[in-house]
Amino acid sequence: MSRKLGIGLVVFLIFFAALVLIARYLLSTVGAVEGFPGRGDRVALIYVEGSIVGDMQGGSSLLSGLLASSVETVRRLEAARKAPSIKAVVLRVNSPGGSAAASQEIYAEIEKVKQDKPVVVSMGDLAASGGYYISSAATKIYANPATLTGSIGVIFSGLEFSGLMEKWGIASQTVTAGEYKDIASMYRKMTPGEREMLQKLVDQVHAQFIAAVVQGRGMDEAEVRKLATGMIMTGEQAKAAGLVDELGGLHEAEAEARRLAKLPEDAPVVSYQKRRSVFDMLDMFGRGSSATSASRSLLDGASSLTRFVNGLLRRDVGAGLISN
Repeated sequence: MSRKLGIGLVVFLIFFAALVLIARYLLSTVGAVEGFPGRGDRVALIYVEGSIVGDMQGGSSLLSGLLASSVETVRRLEAARKAPSIKAVVLRVNSPGGSAAASQEIYAEIEKVKQDKPVVVSMGDLAASGGYYISSAATKIYANPATLTGSIGVIFSGLEFSGLMEKWGIASQTVTAGEYKDIASMYRKMTPGEREMLQKLVDQVHAQFIAAVVQGRGMDEAEVRKLATGMIMTGEQAKAAGLVDELGGLHEAEAEARRLAKLPEDAPVVSYQKRRSVFDMLDMFGRGSSATSASRSLLDGASSLTRFVNGLLRRDVGAGLISN
């Protein structure tokens, strides 16, 4: 065996052994950091960041920005509710809204937690529409003066290309069983009957939104209806309207959660930690790459931009979904 071949073999074996050790470590810690770490009485911190969706997992994409999974959020709230050492929950909301049904799932779980433990919402840059929907269930709401919130409204949107298709000589061929099966099709204009039916659906979900705010905030229905125009307001305006309790950031919300739970001022606040996966190994290697860091920065910037545009202009997730 040549000297170069021997050195190469030793290097390969060392590298292989290192990979095995890392993989064994990650595998041995799967499930070890699921939930709220630490001991003693403490406050749970749960983040809801991005457009609210009913998918199994959240994440981010270039077009939709950050996505907050109602499934994951409900699971974290449930874990906080069942943990004896968790005495209060702080929900950090930074969301332009999203799926109406997914928002209702989170709202319902917050209501459950609130029966046993105080839930304090801390609004970030944006807690509008569905972001406000879930916040309204909390024991107390904090917003920054410049937070964009409110937007108590519902939207159903879609695109229609019939004029463009006619110009280019393109025709759609659709076979349906049921009068409304292809409702809101992008290939033709909506009929008056279809628009009326969709308007009734949107109005019903809007009424559900109003009822949720009335119940969560303890406000008069007529008062909430005056505010339920879909308009966005600042945190300062929301406080004056009764939609927010106090002006302040995450620090103030944490302090209030401790006070409501009758915990000492130095009681720890711990954020939810996901279960580790062997795929974390790939991410660990990627963090050292300058190309990876650059691509992450680009995606983070695009995510922030698209989240801001979605929050201010559309406030919905995907055409054809009833969103708030």
